[in-house]
Amino acid sequence: MKRALILSGGGARGAFQVGVWNYLQEAGWDPDLICGTSVGAINAVAIGSGMPLEKLMHIWKTLDRSKAYRRLLLRFLWFALFARTFRPLMDTVPLRNTITNAIDLEALRQSSRDILITTVNIRTNRINLFDQKTIDVDHVMASSALPGFFPWQTIDGQPHWDGGVMVNTPLFPALEQGAEEIIVVLLSPVGQFDQPEPRGVRQVSELAFEQLLIGSYQATLHANNPLWNGREKPRISIVAPTRMLGFRSLLNFSVKQALQLIDEGYEGAKEQLAGVV
Repeated sequence: MKRALILSGGGARGAFQVGVWNYLQEAGWDPDLICGTSVGAINAVAIGSGMPLEKLMHIWKTLDRSKAYRRLLLRFLWFALFARTFRPLMDTVPLRNTITNAIDLEALRQSSRDILITTVNIRTNRINLFDQKTIDVDHVMASSALPGFFPWQTIDGQPHWDGGVMVNTPLFPALEQGAEEIIVVLLSPVGQFDQPEPRGVRQVSELAFEQLLIGSYQATLHANNPLWNGREKPRISIVAPTRMLGFRSLLNFSVKQALQLIDEGYEGAKEQLAGVV
């Protein structure tokens, strides 16, 4: 295997990945493997199904909150205060409908690329990988099921939720499969660009949150990794936003943010991958 594209999780920030994909397509860079977590899983499956770039961009440019989730605040509070069972804060039936209507799963089965997405099994607390021969809407919904906010999904009788809890940037499958050239798309500048010392509670919280998300990736990247298996280390290039996007961006499914992030993804890839693709 020569090339792999790694798509991190990050909710509505996933529009950034579409801009990066636009640039990669223009540059003629085509991956043999795409690994995605959470929103990265949604984009990976869309690309793997053969969705044209124009359609993917149109979906993101017209995606608003009503097509992603409905808030259930009163029900959430009632269950949190009085019930012994848990109910998430949001109803993701709109997102399920959006994915079902947009992605051709039969075309995904025939993909010439390997597509892998991650979930976390809530009972075993282990990372699970699913490929294009297995993936259906439940798997995609599970990979993007932000704990507490979105409902987990049952797969083969087991509860699964967001793979980003344990592996927000799934680099390791590309290493295991011997990819020689890897492009990683982060949805935060943390891990790629130096950050100023945080000031105030919010900045401290946001920086700590982003560091938690990048932790598994950093550990994989910097360890004396047995996944090299005696091979020369692959060339790993990173594309990331140059600015902190903040907590609110995670669930901000708005046309304004999507347009801005698509542009930033394209320009970021053009600049940060100069001399690479």
